[in-house]
Amino acid sequence: MREPRRLRTIEHAHAVNSIERTLAKAIAHRTAGRYEKARRNLQRVLEEVPHHAGTHHELGLLTSKVDGPGPAVPHFVAALRAEPEKPRYWLALAVTLLVLNRLDEAHALMDRFRSREVADDETRAVLKDFADHAFARGQERYNAGDLATAETLADLVISLDDTHANATHLAGAVAAGKGRHQQAFDLFSIAIYREPDNAAYFSSLGAVLITLGDNVGAISALERAITLDPDLAIAHANLSGVYQRISRHGAAVTHARRAVALDPGLANAHNNLGCGLKSLGYLHEAIASFDRALTADPDHVTAHSNRLFAKLYTEGVTHADYAADARSFGARFADPLLRRRPFANDRDADRPLRIGFVSGDLCTHAVARFIEPLLRHLDQAQFEARAYMTQAAEDAVSAHLRTLFSGWHNIAGLSDDEAADLIEADAIDILVDLSGHSAGHRLLVFARKPAPVQVTWMGHPATTGLRAIDYRLTDTRLDVPGQTESLHTETVWWLPGVSATYEAHREIPPVRERPPFEDNGFITFGVMNRFEKISDCAFKTWAAILEALPDARLFMVVADVETAAIREQVCARLSTAGIPLDRVRLHPRVTTTYFNLYHEFDIALDSFPYNGGTTSCDTLCMGVPIIALRGSYAVSRVGSSLLDAIGLGELVGDTPEDYATRALELARDPDRLRAIRTNLRERMFAGPVMDHERFARDMGDAFRSMWKGWIAAHHPK
Repeated sequence: MREPRRLRTIEHAHAVNSIERTLAKAIAHRTAGRYEKARRNLQRVLEEVPHHAGTHHELGLLTSKVDGPGPAVPHFVAALRAEPEKPRYWLALAVTLLVLNRLDEAHALMDRFRSREVADDETRAVLKDFADHAFARGQERYNAGDLATAETLADLVISLDDTHANATHLAGAVAAGKGRHQQAFDLFSIAIYREPDNAAYFSSLGAVLITLGDNVGAISALERAITLDPDLAIAHANLSGVYQRISRHGAAVTHARRAVALDPGLANAHNNLGCGLKSLGYLHEAIASFDRALTADPDHVTAHSNRLFAKLYTEGVTHADYAADARSFGARFADPLLRRRPFANDRDADRPLRIGFVSGDLCTHAVARFIEPLLRHLDQAQFEARAYMTQAAEDAVSAHLRTLFSGWHNIAGLSDDEAADLIEADAIDILVDLSGHSAGHRLLVFARKPAPVQVTWMGHPATTGLRAIDYRLTDTRLDVPGQTESLHTETVWWLPGVSATYEAHREIPPVRERPPFEDNGFITFGVMNRFEKISDCAFKTWAAILEALPDARLFMVVADVETAAIREQVCARLSTAGIPLDRVRLHPRVTTTYFNLYHEFDIALDSFPYNGGTTSCDTLCMGVPIIALRGSYAVSRVGSSLLDAIGLGELVGDTPEDYATRALELARDPDRLRAIRTNLRERMFAGPVMDHERFARDMGDAFRSMWKGWIAAHHPK
C-alpha cells in the first residue's frame, strides 16, 4: 500500500529541518573554535545528503581554517556544482584559488561567472568582493617584492573591472618596478583620471617622472600630492629627492625634514635628508642621517653608498675609517652574491677583447667628457666596447655616445640578476665600473661577477669594498705606491701616465684676453667647486689669504645661494672662518652661462680635502691657474696631479700654510700671473691630460695585461 503523499512531505520537511539544525550547530561550533565538533556535525549531514551544497561550503570554510586552503578546494567545488546559482559559492572557490596562487584557474572561474550575465545585486557584490580580494592579494605580493604575481593579480582585477583605480595604480607600480617607466606613467595617469583627488597616485606619478628625467613634471605632480594630503610622507620624501637633483638644496632639506617628522621609519626620507645636508656642507649631520636611514632599513644600499661618499668629503674622517666602512659594505651587500662557476669565454690571450662599461652617466654628465675620447681612440681591432646604461633617462649626449659603442643596453629596468645574466650572455671579458658609489651605480651587478675580469675606474677615488672587483685603475700621482694598497679590496693598477684624459666642452668660449685684475685693480680669487667639498680648514686658509691681501676679493659659486636661508647659512660659515663678507661675491650655480663665470676671477682656489675634478680641468682650459694642496690619497691629490702633469707643480702646496703662500706669491706677481694665464689653455691641450691617443694605448695595454693575468691565474697551461 502506497504511503500517503502528505505524510511523505511532512517527513521530508522534518529531514530538511534536521539538516539545517545540524548545519547551524556546525557553524556555531566553527565560530567558537570547536572544530572537531563542527566537523562531526558536517559529516553527519553528508552521510544523509552527500551532495548538500551548504554543508560542503561550510566544510570548505572549516577545512581552510584548520588544514589550509588546498584541502578545502574539493568541498568548495562540490558546493558550486550542487548549487551553481549561488554567487557566494563561486566567490569562495575563486578566493581560495587566489590564496593558492592558482591565478589562471581563479581568472577562468570568474570569467565563467560573469558569462552567466546575471545582473542582480548579489552577483555584482560578488564580482566586487573578488576584485577587492584579488587587489589586496596583489598589493600584498607587491609589498613582498613578488612583482610577477602582483602584476598578474592587477591585470586580473582590471580585466574584471577596468575602472578599478587601485588596481590600475598597482599595475603602474609594478611596471615602474620592472623598469617599464613609460607604461608606469600611462597607468598612473589613468588611475589619476579615475580618482583625481588621490594624493598617493600623484606621488607615484612624480616618482616615475623623476626616473624619466622630467624634473619639472615631477615637482608639479608631487606638489599636487602634498596639496591633496599635506601629511603624505612619501610625497615629501620624493619631492626632496627631485629638488636635490636640481640643486635646490634648501627646499630638499625642508621636505626631507617634513617627511622624517611624519614617518620617522621612512628610510628614503632620512637618505634624502642626508643628501641635502651633504650638499650644504653639513657633512657630519649628513652621515648621521644616512646612519638613521640604515637603522630604518639595514638593506638600504643607496644610503650606505651615500655615507661612504660623505666620508670622503668629511674633514677628520680617516681613510682607514672609510676603507673599513667600504669593506663592511662589500661583506654585507656584495660578497654573498658572488657566482662561483667557470666562464665560457675564449681563453685566447691575444684575441680581440670585449670590454663592457657600466655607468649611469652616459648622458650629459662630466663622465661623458672622459669616456668619449677613450672610445674614439681605443684600438677597435683589439677591443670591442659595449655600454650598459643604468639610468632610464637618456639624452642627446647618450645618442652621440651610442655611436661609439658596438652595443648599447639600458639596464635600468633589469634586476641585478637579469643585468648580470645579460652581461654574461654578451660574453664580456672585462667589465668596467665607471660609478663606484656615486648615483646610479650597479655595484651589486659586479658583486655577481658576470665577467672574468672586473675593474673600477674614474667614478670613485677610493676602494669600492667589493672583492668581486679585481682592479682599481689609477696612476702614481693620485695613489702613491706603498701607501694605498692596504686600503683597497681591489688590486691597485697604476697606469704609466695619467689615469684619465679630459675632453674640453664643445661650446667652451675663448679665454679672457685680459686678466680681471687689470680692469678691477685688485686680485679676485675664484672657487667653482661644490660647496660640500670645502672644509673648515680650507675656509680658514682662504681667510688668511684675504687678510694678507686687503684689496683681494673672493668669488664663489654656490648652488641655491639665491635662497635667503641658504645664503644666510653660507655667510654664517664664511664669517665663522674669518672671511670678510663684504669682500665675497656669491653667485648661483648655472648651466648655460657656466664657462663665462671663469672670466670673473684671476686665480682659482682648489677645495680640500676633496679636490675638484672636472671643474679643475675646465678651470685650466679657461686659462685660470689653480692653487692646490697635495694630500695623501687620491681624493685630495687630483689638483696636484693635474698641475704636475702640465708642469705647474709650483702652484701646489704641501701644507695649508704653503698653499696660502703660493697663492699670495702668484697674486703679488702680475707679470708671472699674466704669463701663466697667456698659454694655459695651450699647455692643457698639449699635455698628457688631453693626450687621448697615448692614454687609449695605455688603457689597451692594461686591459690586455689583465686578461693575460686572468688566463695565467685560472687556466695555466
